[in-house]
Amino acid sequence: MENKQSGYMWIITLAVAVTAFGINFIHFQVAGLAPLIFAATQATPVQFGLMMGLPLLAASSLGIPFGALGDRYGVKLMVAIGLVISLIGAIGRYACEPNMGTYFFLMFLIGVSNSALNANFIKVLGTWLPGPKVGLGVGCYLAGIGLGQSSAIAVGGRAESLGASFQLSIWVIAIILVIWLVFLKGAPAGTPKAPPQPVIGNLKYVMSKPAIWIGGFSIFLMLGAYVTMNGFLVNSLIEVKGVAPQTAGMASSVVAFSLMIGSLIAAALCKMVGRSKVFLFISGAISGICAYLAWSIDYGTLTVILLFGVGFFSGAFLSIVLAVPMLLDYIGPTYGGSAGGVLSTLQSGGGFALPFLLPLMAGGQPTGVFNLIAVSFILMAVISLFLPELMAKKS
Repeated sequence: MENKQSGYMWIITLAVAVTAFGINFIHFQVAGLAPLIFAATQATPVQFGLMMGLPLLAASSLGIPFGALGDRYGVKLMVAIGLVISLIGAIGRYACEPNMGTYFFLMFLIGVSNSALNANFIKVLGTWLPGPKVGLGVGCYLAGIGLGQSSAIAVGGRAESLGASFQLSIWVIAIILVIWLVFLKGAPAGTPKAPPQPVIGNLKYVMSKPAIWIGGFSIFLMLGAYVTMNGFLVNSLIEVKGVAPQTAGMASSVVAFSLMIGSLIAAALCKMVGRSKVFLFISGAISGICAYLAWSIDYGTLTVILLFGVGFFSGAFLSIVLAVPMLLDYIGPTYGGSAGGVLSTLQSGGGFALPFLLPLMAGGQPTGVFNLIAVSFILMAVISLFLPELMAKKS
């Protein structure tokens, strides 16, 4: 029985990662479809950027409620509800005439499933995976996100029509919903059933813990800097550095690809270092240094190596911080949904707000934007020093 449950924990992990893949696929599909959307709607770049950001706004605004309700009513139900709402959004996107006003509303609906999963995935992994393997589980989840984003952009870029592409997204989210309902189980057999958790009481308890806020603000900066870099890198390389469009696109994909790698092996690297606070500070600092140098030098092979460093070390940082609730004895699975909701709200809030705020602060100048991206990574490294030492008990 123990071996069977040990094997099933990886099925659970795979189900979470595949769900993350599907949710991010239907969101980032519009990035690859940008030329078709601009042609069909006559949208401005600002309108398109807002449409891309609305799923993150949903994740930010709904993360805390979904997390708290996940503690009380179960993660399986809450994520299933989110997936159904996103399926409605995907169907609407296919059925309606191309219109930015309508797309704004439907993209918000599409982001609801991201909010539900992002708030509760760590509770699922913490329930099924033993402590040392939680970090690897988080890495698998982040890899699913990265694969969903990159494959959506690649597939969307080859699409010939919006209708066929949006029809594909309906099938993707419908299949993901079935996978979630079939394979997700609440807890391993023999686990004592926890009593229903008080929603407001859990939130008050989690919000009283400084570690949750410290971790949340650090990944607010991380995701904000990462999304801003992804949004500005391609066009800035083309316009300022004179890089060919295909080469600039490849450079941007390096950041996403290396983030996946960093997130997958973060737990092993952190164990090698032996101190989570040291590992987080080094990862954040290297991310910032690489971001600054990548823009400061003339484009070449070294630029690509530095961009790989940005993605790799920021992904490693994110993977460890997202595991924080499950590695703290006073949070754990009992309060995991509420804690995950707070982290999700702050993380997604950074991804929505900083891509607007950093260019505004830099006056729209690419060099200023990339300098602020580097500063954001450095600040997240400094903030992480105030987290509790997660590996103290194992040292």
